[in-house]
Amino acid sequence: MTAITKTTAGINLMRDSWGGLQSPIITYIAVGSSNTAPTAGDTQLNAETFRKKVVSYTQGANGELLVSAYLSPTDAVGLDIEEVGVFAGAATSSANTGVLVAHGLYSHNPKLNTESIQITLDAITS
Repeated sequence: MTAITKTTAGINLMRDSWGGLQSPIITYIAVGSSNTAPTAGDTQLNAETFRKKVVSYTQGANGELLVSAYLSPTDAVGLDIEEVGVFAGAATSSANTGVLVAHGLYSHNPKLNTESIQITLDAITS
């Protein structure tokens, strides 16, 4: 995966969570079919096609959190995966919900029913 772009909406979510206004918990990772370069101003993926609940959180070094989701052989079959997004706040299993915290490009075309993909965001607070 290429570099991940932290979004302004994600930074503002952290600010708001410190004031008790929103939940900062990252709950979903989504994939999409657009290869448009991510920007800090993004609020959703360019073309979201599939979303999966986060399966684990692992504390790393100071200020670091590893957030992982698992696409099983039966998930996203036949889809072109060109982008990945991480969602928090009021995210649900529905596309384009919640706060897009980070957005990056990833080229995997197409996702086959014979493979699984582990998607991990190395979230560093600095």
